[in-house]
Amino acid sequence: MTDSTPISKLAAILAADVVGFSLKMGENEYLTLKNLKACRAIVDSAIKNNQGRIFTTAGDSVIAEFASPVNAIVAAVEFQKNIMARNASCAEEDQMQFRVGLNLGDVIVEGDNLYGDGVNVAARIESSAEAGGIHMSAKFYEEVRRKLDLSFESLGDQQLKNISEPISTYRVNLGVEGTKAAKSQSSSTSSSAKKEPSLLAKLFGTPLKKGISASVAVAVLAVGGYWGIQQDSKPSVNPLSIAVLPFTNLTGDPAQSYVADGMTSRVTSDLARIQDAVVVDEARAVKYKDKPTPALQVGKELGVRFILQGDVQRSADKVLITAKLTDASTNKQLWSDSFEGEMSNLFALQNQVTTRISASLGNRMVLVAASESELRKANPQAADLILRARAESQSSSLDSLNKRDHLLRQALVQEPNNVAAMSALSHTLIMLAPRGIEQNLRKSRFEEGYELALKVKEIDPNDRTIYMALGMYFREKDDLASAISSMEKYIQLNNKPHLTHANLLMQSGEPKRAQEIYKQIINSDPLNPSEILLNTYGRSYFFLGDVDTAIQYYLKANQVNSKVTSNWVNLAVAYTAMGETEKAALAVAEVKKLNPNANLATNTFVFKPMSASPQSYKDWYEKKYLPLYRKAGLPE
Repeated sequence: MTDSTPISKLAAILAADVVGFSLKMGENEYLTLKNLKACRAIVDSAIKNNQGRIFTTAGDSVIAEFASPVNAIVAAVEFQKNIMARNASCAEEDQMQFRVGLNLGDVIVEGDNLYGDGVNVAARIESSAEAGGIHMSAKFYEEVRRKLDLSFESLGDQQLKNISEPISTYRVNLGVEGTKAAKSQSSSTSSSAKKEPSLLAKLFGTPLKKGISASVAVAVLAVGGYWGIQQDSKPSVNPLSIAVLPFTNLTGDPAQSYVADGMTSRVTSDLARIQDAVVVDEARAVKYKDKPTPALQVGKELGVRFILQGDVQRSADKVLITAKLTDASTNKQLWSDSFEGEMSNLFALQNQVTTRISASLGNRMVLVAASESELRKANPQAADLILRARAESQSSSLDSLNKRDHLLRQALVQEPNNVAAMSALSHTLIMLAPRGIEQNLRKSRFEEGYELALKVKEIDPNDRTIYMALGMYFREKDDLASAISSMEKYIQLNNKPHLTHANLLMQSGEPKRAQEIYKQIINSDPLNPSEILLNTYGRSYFFLGDVDTAIQYYLKANQVNSKVTSNWVNLAVAYTAMGETEKAALAVAEVKKLNPNANLATNTFVFKPMSASPQSYKDWYEKKYLPLYRKAGLPE
């Protein structure tokens, strides 16, 4: 690896991803991979025909660069149209749907790969697109809008995950004509396709617009397509699905926005505990923050039946919560109510909101309540600090964890026996502990978190958070049975699968069971899988000997967040296993750059076998993983 200055350039980036790929894999891996291979042959040809270059593939996704935005969008439209034809001519189980994101921006060149915001923004736009859709940034749109006979629709500013500033985006309106044209070509040979000019005319008009080369135009009729649309099928909406839009801060003071953010987080969390409810993740709902949007539109975009909206007003030690529930299928407001009380009773007010929603839905849903109001009651100062800590819970970064630690300790100074603060601090400490380099600090955090969890358990044995903390603590103490038992209790109370449970199953030598849990978590929010989830899912494939698939998931994890050390550690080991020493060396360099203090203990925390792990897992770790780790040159 040289120390030369990185090369930057302007590029048009195309990012694409299969919709519902994990679910399809869970249903029939062989059939899904067969269909993916067929679609990849189509998309690769479309990109090549339009002078594009694929530089990243990870499982079901692909990212390509083009010198011209026109070529990029022609390729995208080409394979969307052709995939319609493929879907029209094959059985339903063989059909695939995809989405595309396009961006024009600066990228950093490193070997054959590209990095930077130009790539990241394209990937984020892609993840926000609907099935079969083509979305693009405003910068990309300005370059193509006068050069093609395509219809575009403005989607306004979008707050994309891990992108600091809102991005103005546009959508291509493919139209029903494209569907008909694609269906008419589905049984044609490539020669007969050249005789059919309708798709060409629809894209460019007649005659061709100035600046569009004949070779690019002809390419539209060639083999293309990676993303398909099932035009005659409508995605079903779960009758008990709900999205909690970010509560509006009406205090007039931006510094008080954490009160509304904390309320949104609490209500979303409590609703997720209602039996049979499907609740949209906060990461998907946040794009509607401070953007009044009709319930019908939100319901369509998020695929939910109900929309909860609200606002928070605060005056001194009093708080007023206003909320309304809307049926997104009819735009009918089901109810609107206000909840007023002391800051010390915030949690009781939140319970009123969730209980009111449950009753309004008129279903058999059973509210698995959070701790009773009296157990969660706090004085105004403590409640304020707990809300601030909750606002930090949306991130698991070291900085956010340290902030949560500080805020929760302040809350406990105000009220030493506050159950909510003790529970949250227990979990925070045990998440912080493995990241400590200094052994005494690591040990003290685990022990303090454990003591707090036991104290909370005595007061409220149904506090779900402490069981996750206990599961992680027992793993540290090499007590596999107690760790799994604690996580099973957490899952029972939370009614949702969890990553830590799957990781423990890996250490107990049950990779197939672990993979089922990983798949469940991915399927619960396929648009926004976390980097940790993708990383650990890839690790399960690595353990089973499928190194290629493992690398694909590691790379996809890096697309979500390239600043996580363990992602690069796993990539270094996997590339070493494949004999790709140059790529392994680059990954090792990233590990050392991100964490100069990284060592074997911190890098392999979730890998290391426990005493009760089966011999097969111990052998894999000692005889395969560790030798590859050392061969890669990773720090001891």
